Amino acid sequence: MATLLQAIATYRPRIVNSRTMELGELADHLAVGTLVTAPIARMVLEELGRQALLQGRAGIKIRLPGIGLISQDLRMDGTPFPVIRLDKDLRGGLADRDAFHADIKHREMIGVPLAVYKARWDADHPDDPVILTDQERAA
Repeated sequence: MATLLQAIATYRPRIVNSRTMELGELADHLAVGTLVTAPIARMVLEELGRQALLQGRAGIKIRLPGIGLISQDLRMDGTPFPVIRLDKDLRGGLADRDAFHADIKHREMIGVPLAVYKARWDADHPDDPVILTDQERAA
C-alpha cells in the first residue's frame, strides 16, 4: 500500500548530475574576472568564511553585495541559528526559468496535478497502488 508521498518522491522533477564547485575552482573563476590571482582569491574566500563565523558569533550581520545577508537569530529556547537571506537580484536570477539550463529528470511532471503522480505510480507498480487518504481525495 503505497502513499501519494512515495509517488511524488519518486517522480517529482529534480536536477540531474548537479555538482558542487569547490573553493579552488571558484578562486580560478574569480581570478579570471578580476585582477586578483587564484591563490589570493582562495585565501580571501577562506577568510570570508572564518569572518562570517566570528562576526556571527558576536551578533554582527554581514552584507555581501550581490549575494545577500548573513545573520543569526534565536530560537525560543535561546539556541542561535544562522540565517542567510539572498540578495533580491540573485534570488530572482536563480529562479529565472528561461535562464535555467541544467538537465531535469522527470521534466514532464512539471506542473502536473497530483492525480498524475498517482496514475503513474499505479501504472508502474500495479501490485502496490497508491491509496489516498480522505484529505488527499478532497484536495
